[in-house]
Amino acid sequence: MACVDVNEPLHRPVTQFTPPPCWLHRGCRIQLIGYPRCEGAYLIQHSSGAVLGRSSSLTGARLLIDEQIALLRQRLAAAA
Repeated sequence: MACVDVNEPLHRPVTQFTPPPCWLHRGCRIQLIGYPRCEGAYLIQHSSGAVLGRSSSLTGARLLIDEQIALLRQRLAAAA
């Protein structure tokens, strides 16, 4: 059996994927999906999968969750 020359580098570059940062608040996930301080930069999603909306700041996202969480929980309980 003969050896064959292979024209490939010994080490291929490894591409690492870093997921976008996210935070949790009252059972909801706040995920950075755009540039901070831009409209809609943060996606707010409840653990049930329901999307509560988007915000331009973490503070705004937390306020939106605080305003909407009771109503969302009522809707989920009624649908169960």
